[in-house]
Amino acid sequence: MEQRKQFEQQIIEKVMKEEDFRKRLIEDPKFTLEQETGLRIPGSMNIIVLEEDAHTFYLVLPAKINPETDGELTEADLEMVSGGYDSSTMSPTTCG
Repeated sequence: MEQRKQFEQQIIEKVMKEEDFRKRLIEDPKFTLEQETGLRIPGSMNIIVLEEDAHTFYLVLPAKINPETDGELTEADLEMVSGGYDSSTMSPTTCG
């Protein structure tokens, strides 16, 4: 969870500094994040970017997990978890 928060913070910082990145992220979030991180995002994963304004607040709730059918990591999930990130470059790191 902490790694996700760090990743999100890095994206937000980049969006605040680079208007072109903000536009690309809003228009095509999956492709833009793949370009920035070098990760392959599974086709089944949806990424939606919402931009708040002074009159709108978004509260994102975590997915409900059904312990009988959910909770097991896919191969793609395991790759993402084992790879990690270099927080200084927003790039995936390798283990070894």
